[in-house]
This record gives sequence, C-alpha cells and structure tokens, in this order.
Amino acid sequence: MPPLPPDAMVAFDGGYDPGEASHTVLLELRRTVTRHPVVQHASGEPPGQFSRVVATLDPVVLGSSADEGTLTIRWYAGETAASEPEFAFHYSDSSGFDCGWHYEPNPHVEGRAHYQERSTPDDDYVYEEIAFSSLQPIRLLWEILERLEDRQRDH
Repeated sequence: MPPLPPDAMVAFDGGYDPGEASHTVLLELRRTVTRHPVVQHASGEPPGQFSRVVATLDPVVLGSSADEGTLTIRWYAGETAASEPEFAFHYSDSSGFDCGWHYEPNPHVEGRAHYQERSTPDDDYVYEEIAFSSLQPIRLLWEILERLEDRQRDH
C-alpha cells in the first residue's frame, strides 16, 4: 500500500477517512466564503460533520434584482487520499434562476466538469462542459464566485 500524502485526513485507526477529509475541506470553505462581500452568512450542515455549506448571498451585490440568494457547496474528498474530489457549487435565488459548477459524473456531458443553468424551476437545465483552473478547494471557491458574478452580469 502506498504511503498517504502528508495532508491526508486519517481515521483513528490510522487509515484515511473520506468523511473527515470532506468535513475538513467544507470547514475551510465555510470560513473562507464569509470573506466575500456578497456573502451575508454561511453555515455547515449538519453540525459536527458537514456534508455541505450553505451561504446566504445578497444578489443585489451580484447585480441581480432577486431578493435573496443561496450558494450551496457540496464536497466529497473521495474514497482514497489519491482520489479526485467530487463537488458542486450551486447557486439559486428568489427569481427562480439557478446555476451550478459541478465536478462529478453526469450523463449530460462527457467529462466530470460542467456548468448547468436554468432560468426558472420549470425549465430544464442546460449543460455545458467546462474546465476549472484548479481543483484546490479555496482557489476553486474564488474562481466560482468570480464566475457567478460574471454570470449574473450576463443574465
């Protein structure tokens, strides 16, 4: 068995723990997202071992006329320390618009990286293959927030 990377999360028995690794990433994403001017509040859910972070956003700062917006971040570190993560950064607002940047298997696109969008909850999603500049959680968060601002300006 190959050695674990130095930053790998380990279980009490010394093995890699994907739940703990995912929680640790989400904890740092929750801390970091609150530094962005559009974010009013962020919480990890459920308490104790996060499976997602939910951030309340001010859509007006994004250039939207919606009253409220939410960014939900899911992160799964993978079954092994060497696995690629699976994640989703998904935005929705009170106008019905929602969109997301995902890195996970999806039958609508060839690769794992894709963007999806719909203008109203009754619309079907439109999918687009994309690429991310990094899969590092914090860099990715800032990239997604920038893309969200750009998308809202174009919407």
